[in-house]
Amino acid sequence: MYSTNDIPERWGILFFKRLDNGKYRYYEKFYDESEGKWKQASVTLTSKTRQAQGEARRRLGVKIDKKILEHDESYKQKQKFQKMTVREVYNEYKIFRKQELKDSTYAVQSVMLNSVLKNILDDLINNVSASYFQRYFMSSPNSLRYKKSQKSLINLFFKYVLKLGYIEYNPLERVELPKQRKTIEDIQKKREKFLSIDEMKKFKQSFEVTPREVRMNCLIEFMYLTGLRIGEALALMWENINLIDRKLYIKYTLDKNSTSIMEFKLNSPKTIDSYRVVSINDRCVEILNTMKQLNTEVKRKNELFVFLSLTGTLINPDTLNIYLKKIAKKANIKNKKPEMFSSHMLRHSHVSLLTELGVPIKTIMERVGHKDEKTTLQIYTHVTKKMKEDVDEKLNNLEL
Repeated sequence: MYSTNDIPERWGILFFKRLDNGKYRYYEKFYDESEGKWKQASVTLTSKTRQAQGEARRRLGVKIDKKILEHDESYKQKQKFQKMTVREVYNEYKIFRKQELKDSTYAVQSVMLNSVLKNILDDLINNVSASYFQRYFMSSPNSLRYKKSQKSLINLFFKYVLKLGYIEYNPLERVELPKQRKTIEDIQKKREKFLSIDEMKKFKQSFEVTPREVRMNCLIEFMYLTGLRIGEALALMWENINLIDRKLYIKYTLDKNSTSIMEFKLNSPKTIDSYRVVSINDRCVEILNTMKQLNTEVKRKNELFVFLSLTGTLINPDTLNIYLKKIAKKANIKNKKPEMFSSHMLRHSHVSLLTELGVPIKTIMERVGHKDEKTTLQIYTHVTKKMKEDVDEKLNNLEL
């Protein structure tokens, strides 16, 4: 609102008012066809002379022309975006993501994204609706955990699309996943996805001793005693081991897409916390010396890596997981179904081992390279609770 003294003086379509600081603000209205409404531009000068008003007209003309041009370009761009298909935008997004991710992570995420987007690749990106994704997730037979991962990846894709102006809203913001009822068995299974010291001893008793299996036995026990991820263990090189100080320097991880030495690609570890130094015990030193001896017998000589197969290639993670399930079936450990066994279970078992040995949770997290304490805390809490129960039982059975 202008006061009586501030009513704008008009000069044709140009009008101005005097500001408190003595300067003059000039205004000019113009019609924005792209939005279908009147707007105004303004400039500030030091006087209201005819010369100043002429300069104001010139500056405002330049300013308005620029705004109209920007709106025209924006409108043309918007029209262009509306004609783009999901396939076109997705191909652009994949180039962007490939630069950000490790090859193995990119491959896994591509599979998850492709399965959701494959039926709408030829649809216009602007026509994609939340209802499509809602129906997809409601009818998908995949686990809730897998669906959550898929939704998260699709959401990232549409955030990228929204940021670049291809769409006006993110359809994933309106998609809800059904909550899954957890049974007592589900909770128990999640809690006990690791081996105690006694269970590991029983598991080892079922190890097979053929030349092929001996190598996997070494890898299994080494991972149990160090807490390394499977990729970190397979990427372990002799140059990153100090047997005198008994230290492992975790600098690399294996790309799971390739297990051949010829195709092998070293990647950085999972997170910043994954770069770490891990101390090893006498048994780990024995295992390393055993592997050094075994590696002299391989068909294809390789002096870089520790855990090699009979042929001189890296041990295949899938082969290791199959072997773990096979041994689990033979060992028949109570409440530990064979399908629960994987290389990652050994990492959880290492957390259990350290907990049983009384190691503080913070030290455990640093050793295994955990950034988020959730997983560590779950195992730690469950093991300490079990230890307390064992103490109670022993006290109840005590006879003096």
